[in-house]
Amino acid sequence: MVQDTGNRLILAFLKQTERIEYFCSSENISPNVSVHEIRKSFKRMRALLKFYIETPENYAEKYNSEIKAAGKILSPIRESYVNIQVFERITEVDSHIPERKTKQAREHLLEKNRALIENGYFGNNLSENILQFVKSFDELPEKAGIDIPTISQMEKQISEGFAESYNFFQRIDQDTNPENMHELRKSLKSLWYQLDFIKFMHPRYFRMKSDQLNKITEQLGEDHDLAVFMEEINQEEYDFSEEEIMILENQVEHQRELNLLKLSPRLRQFFNESPEMFNRKLEKIFRIL
Repeated sequence: MVQDTGNRLILAFLKQTERIEYFCSSENISPNVSVHEIRKSFKRMRALLKFYIETPENYAEKYNSEIKAAGKILSPIRESYVNIQVFERITEVDSHIPERKTKQAREHLLEKNRALIENGYFGNNLSENILQFVKSFDELPEKAGIDIPTISQMEKQISEGFAESYNFFQRIDQDTNPENMHELRKSLKSLWYQLDFIKFMHPRYFRMKSDQLNKITEQLGEDHDLAVFMEEINQEEYDFSEEEIMILENQVEHQRELNLLKLSPRLRQFFNESPEMFNRKLEKIFRIL
């Protein structure tokens, strides 16, 4: 079982590196789409690398730091593109802001995105550097003589991930500010990728949890997008008046409230088990593997 799981883990990494190579090399795909897909693969890889945290070779830390560095360059590009989408969505109906200003702001958002792609993605050969990185990732644990994570190591990481997410959930139960929501999202995103990987071990339970997290993290992502947009639009370079900023803020807050109405019951359903209950369930499942 351990060997089979180890092989599946290696194949999971290979699948992500192949996706990254494809989106880095394809010339007929929008850079914004490529950036989005590359970031998704990197996030999945970081989540699965946590299974290797306790290996003596420090395999996880080595690659995790490189992925994180690439993410710092890719994130602003992705956010600039999402800002355009959010702006278009909240101003598509009568926003009580002069059309001249909305058009001017949209052009500025587009120009920012173009500049980030040109300077951040193409200008510093980021895509080529990423390709070099994923090729080096061929030194997978099995090939490099690194021990396959044990079932107990995987169980421990998932247990810790759930406990961390549970604590963040309790925090946002008191305060749904964007920072708390984002911390919950990052924690749950990692947990989702891990549960999605092990769902074959106990499909009835893990698949259910994975499906719940798929919807939850999507809605948490929406909340984060709205918060990032509001930070962007508050900058003086957009030349909005205080009244116009207030109009946009009210529209963004309304979107957040609608999103939270759907998100809150899903979060309560997912966390209907305490970390202690979740751990007992894990122990029972992993004991029979």
